[in-house]
Parts: sequence; C-alpha cells; structure tokens
Amino acid sequence: MSDPSPSNSIGDAGSLSAVIRRKILSGEYRHHERLPAERSLATQFGCSRGTVRAAMNKLEELNLIERRIGSGTFVNHRAFADESEIANLTSPLELIDVRRGMEPQIARLAVMHATAVHLDKLANALHKAEETENEGPEAFTRADQAFHLTLAECTDNSLMIWLCQHIHDVRSHRQWSTMKDKILGPTQIQIYNQQHRQIFDAIVSRDIDAAAQASIAHLDKAKIDLIGATP
Repeated sequence: MSDPSPSNSIGDAGSLSAVIRRKILSGEYRHHERLPAERSLATQFGCSRGTVRAAMNKLEELNLIERRIGSGTFVNHRAFADESEIANLTSPLELIDVRRGMEPQIARLAVMHATAVHLDKLANALHKAEETENEGPEAFTRADQAFHLTLAECTDNSLMIWLCQHIHDVRSHRQWSTMKDKILGPTQIQIYNQQHRQIFDAIVSRDIDAAAQASIAHLDKAKIDLIGATP
C-alpha cells in the first residue's frame, strides 16, 4: 500500500473513514487483517490522531472493524471472491431468513404488476410443481425453484428478478442438497404445493395481504421443517 502524498492529506474524520472503508470493501485491507496503529495512519493520511480515532469510531459503528484491547484494530469484513463461496458459507436456515425478507414483498408486487401473460406462466410453473409430488426431492426442488423465480418475474421489476435469481442459486450448495432429502417426502411436497397454490390464488384475486401472508406461512413452514431436520 502506498502512502498518499502530502497534497492528498485528509483533514476530517468523515473523509478518512470513507477512504478506509473503500480500502476494506475493495479487499485492500482484508478480513481479520490488523490495521496500522493510529500514529501510523495519522502520518500516512496527513491528519491528527484525533481524526483517526473519530474515523475508527465511524467504521466500528458500521461493523467494518473490531477493536481488541491490547491487540489493536482488525478488519471485520469478508469480501467474497465469487458466488460459489457465499453459497457454501450460507446455511439453509440463513437462506430461508433472507427469502422471508424478500418473498412476501415479491408476492405484493406480483399482485400489483402481474399481467395475464405472467399469470399464465405462473400457473404453468405451479402445475409442473404439483406434477412432481411423487417424483422425489430433486424433481420437486427444480420445480419449486422455477415457481418462485416465475413469481419474481410477475413483479416486472428487473432488480427484484436478478436478486431472486442469485438467492435461489444458493440452493445448489451442498448444505441444501443434504437437507432436502431429509425434508422433502411426498406429504411435505404436497403441503408445499398447497401453499404455492394459496399464493397463486391470492395473486390472481389481486389480494395483496393474502398473497403476503401466504408467502410468510410458506417460508415459516420451511424454516420449521429445516430446524426439525437439523442434527
């Protein structure tokens, strides 16, 4: 890391915290790396130690650094190298929690924006999921994913669709592959498809509250099933 020239000296804590934050997020300062001491940072950035201390306070509030008494200040941010890494680090329960934060809103937006073409496609995805009830966990998982991605398309929101695609890509990781065989028996698959149909019917009826609640109930059941199957 090269030191800034004196002409690039930083005089306030907000600017300094922004510079260090960029270095952390870019991976220049890596996860668990010990940051230079306050005196060194003050010299490097041409500012006072008080400015460095205030900048560190801001970064600590953002949970980007961790101060350890007697040891120093360490980076507390892991920059993931690629999607496979985050997929392998995300547990099935963490995935469900993220989906619960997104999918009720997806259901609401689908009620507001789904066209007849969207609904026909969603109906087809639902029928395919229902046809997998006796075909085993692998077939149902593919159909279930297709249903939820088609549901995202009903929002007509490109960013929401993109986010949903990336979230569902995590379902290909080895932790979920292990869990689905424990959870997805014929009875459970049938219940999940009944919940899919409740979501679909609420969207067709343009009932925002019912669509959101059906989505929440679906994901809450999935979470309970995961907890029950976790050793």
